[in-house]
Order: sequence, then C-alpha cells, then structure tokens
Amino acid sequence: MDALKGFRPYVTWANARGAWPEMIFSTRVRFARNLQGFNFPNRSEPRQLAEIRRLALAAARETGLFPRGHFIKVETLTALEKGFLVERHHVSHALAASVLPSGAAVSNDEDLSVMINEEDHLRLQCLNAGFAIEDAFRSALKLDLALGRELPFAYAGNFGFLTACPTNVGTGMRVSCLAHLPALSRLGSMPQVLENLSHLGVTARGIYGEGTYVLGDFYQISNATCLGRTEEEFCQNIDRVIRNLIRQEIAAREALLKGPARLKTEDAVYRALGLLRHARSLSYEEFMQNISLARMGAAMGWNMGLDFSTFNQTTLLMQPAHIQAAAGRVLTPPERDAFRAEYTRKKFA
Repeated sequence: MDALKGFRPYVTWANARGAWPEMIFSTRVRFARNLQGFNFPNRSEPRQLAEIRRLALAAARETGLFPRGHFIKVETLTALEKGFLVERHHVSHALAASVLPSGAAVSNDEDLSVMINEEDHLRLQCLNAGFAIEDAFRSALKLDLALGRELPFAYAGNFGFLTACPTNVGTGMRVSCLAHLPALSRLGSMPQVLENLSHLGVTARGIYGEGTYVLGDFYQISNATCLGRTEEEFCQNIDRVIRNLIRQEIAAREALLKGPARLKTEDAVYRALGLLRHARSLSYEEFMQNISLARMGAAMGWNMGLDFSTFNQTTLLMQPAHIQAAAGRVLTPPERDAFRAEYTRKKFA
C-alpha cells in the first residue's frame, strides 16, 4: 500500500462547515476537458493514452497548485489502493477498472484533483466541505484556467468544450452537493422529490456518483446537462435546488416529531444508536443505515455523542478500502465487519 502512505486518515473536505452542516456533507465542482489533436480515450491507443497522461501530470505540476501532491499511474495500483481512491472521490469506478494508461493528480489537502483518461482526457475537480458552491466553483475554475495555459483544450465556438459524452458538451461543468435527506426518505417522499428534480434539469445519484446506488440516505445532487447556460447560471440553479431541498428536509423532520410519529422516530434513532454502540459485526450497508439515523437524531437536537465533523469523518473512514488501509493489510469481509464494529463502538462510547 505504498501509494497510500502520503494520504491522511482525515480530510478537510469532510469537516462540517458552513450553513446546514447536518444536511450538506460536501460540494464538488468538476470540469470535463479534452486535448486537441488526440482521440477521445475510448478511441485512443495505449501509447496515445500514455502521452496524454504524461502531458497532464506535467501540466498539473506546472500549475503550482499541487505542492507535495500525489501523481499517480492508476494501472500500477493494487485493487485496495484503487478502492481507497474511489472512496476518496479522486478516481471513478470506471477508471479504477481500466488496465490502460491512466492517472490522477491529487493535491496534498485533497481538495483539488485531476482524473486522467477516464471518459474524457481530463476530469478536474474541487471538493469543499459543506454547502460551498461559490468557493468550490472559484477553486475549480482557477485549476481549469491554470491547466488551460499549459494544455490545448478542445473547444468549438458553437458548442463550447468538446467532450466524449454529449451531455457534457458546453461548459463541461457539473456542480453537485452531497445531501443527507433521511427524513424525506422515512416519509416515503423521495420518489416524488426525485421526479421534481428531473423537471428542473437536475439529477440525483448515489454517494459515488453516476451508476452508484444510494447509501445512508446520501444523494449527490447535480446539474443533468452542461449546455445552454453559463457556469454561473448552473451554480445558481443548483444553489436554489439545494436550498429548496433543505427546506423540504426540515419540514419532513418536523413532521417526524409530531404526534405518534415522534415515538417511532425516537425508537428508530435510539435503536440505531444502540447498535452502533454495541454491535460486534457491522457490514458497510448496515453501518450506513444506522449512522444515517443517528446523524438525523443529532440534527433533531438529541445527544448522539458526536459532532457533525466526527460523523462525517467516521462515515468516510468506515468504507471498505479505508478500513483495510487503517489495518495495514487486506482483510476478509468478516474481518472488515468486525473492525468496523470495534471502531464504531469506540467512537460512540
């Protein structure tokens, strides 16, 4: 696990900051970019992909935005190392599965990263703690401009930035917030909420993005297309959508505290807390289900024993690859579940 030695166990973008930290875990702004003179990755030969990676990693170093950063050749990593980077949101599941030349550049604080040779030549992003769309946008734009001075991005006047998937053409930008919406889920309101989002040009995905399922009532809310608006307008639209979701979640939590629903809510929350405090084996799915309820209880003002930064960091650290990185070796699923339960008991003691 040599490739993971420089990564810290805790990351700043998982701290609870800003408005509504109990609901908004993090904010991400991502740009898709491709280089002139090269085919898209799915049409490129390995030697071309290797050259794109060489150019991209050199450009990342030249920006000065990655001091003491991590410059990674993905196909040289072990399965555990790849899983760790997926869980940190620096590498996608698709890139982790690739055996062709690909890479990533990750800043020392892990707020900036560049993914190389996935669907597009470059996917550059900024991850910020909490509800921070404007700050994340400014940081991602700074990285975009710095890389653009080093690399010739593919651009067409009528369409904007050219990308492998038509839904990314234009700005190439996705702005998203990772929102915790347990009360809406418990009331059975999420199907209608998700349908309403689709009419607003917004999509909701799982915690690891496209193609992943929802865990612990966390939804990644982002713009569905990248064309037809400016970057600032996309940011403003997601800002409005997130604020509306927050209002709906607050109303749902209030509904769960009224009449007979209150007893059911308290029972569910404190049963979850009891399991987190005493279980000897916890699968990741079971952990996420119960940490979600405990987090909701804390948001309702009940003493769960953790602040929201600790909730966030614990949620990050209990992922399968993170547990094995902490143990320093590959673990069997039962060993991971036992480790997760022991760590969680200590946190909630």
